[in-house]
Amino acid sequence: MSGILSNAISGLQASQNALRTAGHNISNANTEGYSRQQVEYTTRPEQSIGSAGFLGSGVSTTSIERVVDQFVNGQLRLDTSAYGQIETYNVNIGKIDSLFADSSSGLSGALQDFFSAVQNAADEPSSTPARQLFVDQAESVALRFNQIYDRLHDLQTDINIEVKTVTKQVTSLAQSIADINNQLNKVGGASAMPNDLLDKRDEALLQLSELIDIQSVDSGNGQMNVYIASGQALVVGTNVGSFSVDEQGQVQLQNGSQTADVTSQINGGKLGGLLNFRSDVLQPAKNELGRVALALTEEFNQLQQQGLDLDGDYGANLFVDINDPSLAADRVLHGDNAAPSDRQISVTIDDISQLTTSDYELKIPTGSKNYVITRKDDNEIVAQGLLPGAYPAEISFDGISVNLVSGSFQAGDKFTIQPTANGARDIETLLTRPEDIALASPIRTGTSSGNAGSGLVSAGELMQVTDAEGNTLPMFASAGELSPPLVIRFTSETTYEVLDNSNPAYPVPLNPPMNNMEFTPNLENSVFATDPGSTLVAGDGFTTGLGSRVPEALGMVGPAQPNQYPAERYTFVSTDPDTGLRQEQVVLTAPNASAEQTASLLSGIAGVTVNAHTTASISGISTTFTNPLQLQINGEDLVEYDGALIASGVPDPNTDELGFYQYIAEQINANPALVAKGVNASITTGSGGQPQLFVAASSGVNLDIRLDGAPGDTIDVSDGVGGLDQALNAGADNAITVGGRMDIAMSDGIELISASSESPLLGDTTAEDFVQSNYLGFQVTIKGQPQAGDTFTIDFNADASNDNRNGLKFAELETAGTIDDGGLSFAEAYGRLVEDIGTKSNLSSTNASAAKDLLEQTQSLRDSISGVNLDEEAANLIKFEQVYSANARVITVARDLFDTLINSI
Repeated sequence: MSGILSNAISGLQASQNALRTAGHNISNANTEGYSRQQVEYTTRPEQSIGSAGFLGSGVSTTSIERVVDQFVNGQLRLDTSAYGQIETYNVNIGKIDSLFADSSSGLSGALQDFFSAVQNAADEPSSTPARQLFVDQAESVALRFNQIYDRLHDLQTDINIEVKTVTKQVTSLAQSIADINNQLNKVGGASAMPNDLLDKRDEALLQLSELIDIQSVDSGNGQMNVYIASGQALVVGTNVGSFSVDEQGQVQLQNGSQTADVTSQINGGKLGGLLNFRSDVLQPAKNELGRVALALTEEFNQLQQQGLDLDGDYGANLFVDINDPSLAADRVLHGDNAAPSDRQISVTIDDISQLTTSDYELKIPTGSKNYVITRKDDNEIVAQGLLPGAYPAEISFDGISVNLVSGSFQAGDKFTIQPTANGARDIETLLTRPEDIALASPIRTGTSSGNAGSGLVSAGELMQVTDAEGNTLPMFASAGELSPPLVIRFTSETTYEVLDNSNPAYPVPLNPPMNNMEFTPNLENSVFATDPGSTLVAGDGFTTGLGSRVPEALGMVGPAQPNQYPAERYTFVSTDPDTGLRQEQVVLTAPNASAEQTASLLSGIAGVTVNAHTTASISGISTTFTNPLQLQINGEDLVEYDGALIASGVPDPNTDELGFYQYIAEQINANPALVAKGVNASITTGSGGQPQLFVAASSGVNLDIRLDGAPGDTIDVSDGVGGLDQALNAGADNAITVGGRMDIAMSDGIELISASSESPLLGDTTAEDFVQSNYLGFQVTIKGQPQAGDTFTIDFNADASNDNRNGLKFAELETAGTIDDGGLSFAEAYGRLVEDIGTKSNLSSTNASAAKDLLEQTQSLRDSISGVNLDEEAANLIKFEQVYSANARVITVARDLFDTLINSI
């Protein structure tokens, strides 16, 4: 009897549990994160009834379990995190995409309008309305840069605020998980865990995954540890990591006393989407826009400074200087550095074409006295070295210079370098007067009306008016004039010299000189150096030219007199502008080598070009004008004979000295052997007004001059470089050699060191002007076939109101490659930015749609496993009710049987 009742009661209790569980499921059908529960049963131990066997003793409720699939729950968290990141990224990039692509809010239209106004002004340089439109559109394009920057800055501010909000939510959810861990820990010894509490923790994990990608690890005893995707601990048991955001928007994770910057390690979720958008789209967009603004500013300011305005003055900056001290200092963000807060640091722009769109980190590692600068885009170290012992100091790379001005720079310091981030904010127009637009070029060239050849000189191109340090070049030091004006004078069809034309009646050599420069007929020949850092050493040592040599008695055939040039040792030091590495190359010259031979030797050094040249003047001839009169240069007889008599076409110098020299000059210029060595001749006037024969060799060969004639025949020879005139006497000391000189041009970064302070070939190497800049800041070209004596002038452009040459350069900037090492124009750089953002936006939209579909699929799978099905629960209620009723009926039967038994007694 008791067995029947016990079985029924156990069944009744089991049915009650099932009914309560089904009711609990139905009650929580709409509860977020609730997992359907089900009752697990087991039969009670059977009882032996002897040989007849065993009888069952009812049912026991073993557990009430959640119906969950941890793999599916984990996948749901992953998909939730992925969708949270992609959707957040997608929403924000859409804002920038519409900003840049819209013609009314973007930059493309403003640039087009600006350059249209520039072209109009270049077409009509004297038109005040055209110039005013130039000024107005310059202000308009600057304002458009400012407006776009403001929109981006506002968006960045919103993003940073949202990052702070999300990190607080992450910390709050992490604390909730730790609290649940604590509650579960209190029942850790129980055989079963509270299902609803586990659901709450799973829901907190799911909400956390909406914000950040996480990994959860069951450590046993009901404890769940949570890590961000990079492995940094967020929740360990009941201990919670705390997120915070510093002033620069970097996310910090604090665990106990340890704090780490985890910004780059955060992926997934809303926080990952915000950080990814900020680093992948927003900051690069600001940097690229800033780079375009900086390039536009610098290029137009440079051209303004190189041109003349309507008042005849050099142009002033159109926009605020990109290296204004306040702007340079604002390109540096100071980290949380140790006291005192006295570091002064700035960043100046050196080369727009080398600028990148990356930020940089300057840090001094803990325990170190070295600095390391890392480019953030690719984490490449671009500069490193030992901290200087004194300030200011400069570190240059990627077209910028980081200037350590002053302060106690020390181990642990960190700085963020942002060369271009604020460029669009800082662009601002300075000019308001249309007259101030510098559309004219400050130089003009001219061609002498008496030129016999067909040479043509270009109008001249100004490259810059300042040197690499920003100092005004000497040529432009005086307002309203060139210092000095120049004249290019051809000494032969293939050589020319450039002279100081301050006194047009008596041009004088430049300092440093430009003598016997080679010219190739019918090709375009550039006259001046184009390297702003190039230098020149003009060789004027005491042995050059005639030196201390005196005539010797030599026959008309045989070796020439040696030039007595000694062997010298030169060291050329080149410094790599990127690495600072210095390399030396030592050259030993040969004794008695001609300037031509030494020049060939030195020109084999990279970055070194040597112009060798030799000059001699012949005058004061005194002769009987009879056989065997002969003047010889380098073995070539110059006086023609008709048999034993001087040819009738040879002028008698006693009666026509000028005619004789002209005849000799014609002989030299028509001699193939001499012409092949660059030897040419012309007529000049001596200091006393007498005519003289000027002989030059553009190759730098020695000039071996010999005289033959009757006793008493003489001529005077000079070298034009300060050597004493020497008299050649026929039949006695009749021969002398004139040596050449060298002008050594060196590219930027190359230095010449002579073994001697007084070089016999180069002069006083300790003199302040031993090495001089040969960069004038402008260039002219000559082509055609000039003749000896032809001249071309270069002077200041005094009347420039209708000159538009600089204005055309302004207009050319629209398509010129000024950015990314000359690969992109302003519009192309901006267009690439718009295209890049548009591509990312379209891809993001596609990815967001796919991520949403995937999340919905996983959510549906989870719901199919763990969700409450009301139809199923209703069926369960009927089933469990029937089971309950049946067990109750068994109890009734047992009672009836018991009553019958009692009544029978």
